[in-house]
Amino acid sequence: MQDNRQRRLTVFWLAAILCAIAAAITFAKVKYLDFSFDDKASFYYQADATLAFEAKKGADVKLSISLPEKTSLYYFGRDPSGDSRFNIVRENGLARAAAEFICTSNGWQNISYRFKIIPKSGGGEKAEFNLPPEKENPPQVSDAIKIAVAKLVKKIDPEANMTSRNFASALFRELAAMPPEQKKIFSPLSGSSGTLEAADLILSLKEIPSRIVRGIFLNEQARSSQAAQFLEVWCGDAWVMFKPSSGEEQKPKDFLVLQRSGKSLYEISGASNSSLRFSVTKVPQGAASLNRIRANVIGDQKLSDFSLFSLPASEQNIFKRLTLLPLAILFIVIARNIVGVKTMGTFMPVLIAMAFLEMSLIPGLLCFAIILTVGLSIRFWLSKLNLLMVPRISAVVVVVILIMQAISIAGNLLKLPNFISATFFPLIIIAWTIERASTVWEEDGAGHTIRQLAASLVTAVFSYLVLSNSYLQYLLYTFAELNLAILGVILLLGTYTGYRLTELLRFKSLVK
Repeated sequence: MQDNRQRRLTVFWLAAILCAIAAAITFAKVKYLDFSFDDKASFYYQADATLAFEAKKGADVKLSISLPEKTSLYYFGRDPSGDSRFNIVRENGLARAAAEFICTSNGWQNISYRFKIIPKSGGGEKAEFNLPPEKENPPQVSDAIKIAVAKLVKKIDPEANMTSRNFASALFRELAAMPPEQKKIFSPLSGSSGTLEAADLILSLKEIPSRIVRGIFLNEQARSSQAAQFLEVWCGDAWVMFKPSSGEEQKPKDFLVLQRSGKSLYEISGASNSSLRFSVTKVPQGAASLNRIRANVIGDQKLSDFSLFSLPASEQNIFKRLTLLPLAILFIVIARNIVGVKTMGTFMPVLIAMAFLEMSLIPGLLCFAIILTVGLSIRFWLSKLNLLMVPRISAVVVVVILIMQAISIAGNLLKLPNFISATFFPLIIIAWTIERASTVWEEDGAGHTIRQLAASLVTAVFSYLVLSNSYLQYLLYTFAELNLAILGVILLLGTYTGYRLTELLRFKSLVK
């Protein structure tokens, strides 16, 4: 009894220390380092331009990447935690990040340039690139292309009285519906790049000024993505941006232009098979203050960057999705140990909730129900074959993979993009859930199984609501030390040995 009391006291002290440390660090960050509990407080974007390429050892690699153009909405600056091999050069008035180095190994390599994007307070709409275009001569093309362009223009505008705006929109719709082999006469490229290049060529031959625009969205959701492309068309008094897939006029929100016509988005020599991808994340302004103080105290830039905010933007976005897991786990602990909810597996609801994040809630619930229903039916049939446990579960795993593939294919055919992401469900967890549900069904009956599955789904939905809360995500990522307090609460709950709420309801008649 004395030993048990001593252990409980140790847990209380440990929980108190963890909470005190979390409170002290949080107070210091808010008081002295400009961190804020307001998720709309001052921040900047950290962007990584990662160039992947294949090169041989000893090769002299030279590369350059186009940097954001000057705008009235944002300031731009280099992030000191990025690769030091880059230098800023200016070509024809445009800024580029350039690097030159000797490869020290064979095969695939990556190099990243990191820059800051700081929103201007009260910045208006950009107007510096809305100037009328200079007069340019139509491009020199073959007679076959001229004939094909004239035929297409005649089809779109037989009366030759459409405005530039209407003609550009109709042209995109026509190109989107055109078979790829027919479109190749205008551009050798495929997909949206081919559509853009073809539209740019046709508009130029019709003497309608146009220019391809490439840039990135200031979006934390995408882990890593290529530059987005649009076409700007001069419509008499302004440049209008069009979406290549539909021909709709578009003013993309939080779209940052990196390159307009002319110079390429990136250039590289001494290497092959190159590709450029971007990742963006939002960083609180206090992180810069924290790094400056660390650099002054430690005197070493590398050690001063020992922080989540110094990670590549793509990795930070992953951690932002994971940062609420401790809170969701705390919710599971309360649900099981305090409330007394019985679920199929301890942390299965949290893992299912993470799949819901990728698919959204309703499609996720429907996919889960389909996988579970079909999987259980197959599992009941397999039980009649008297298979050993490991082969039986392996067979269920294979069946679950096939079901996921079928759902994704059906979602693609029916143009339901959320259902294409059925692969985000944790495969092994689903298989074990089916196996456990069938075992409980055989031992305790259908009613008990359905209640446990329903409790698991309800818990998963509540976990999803926790994980999808943007403010909680900001709070626990910016103040990661709060996880120490969550750990302390979990330790305290581990000492609880009283009745669960469901048990109080169960023994209500005895109390009377």
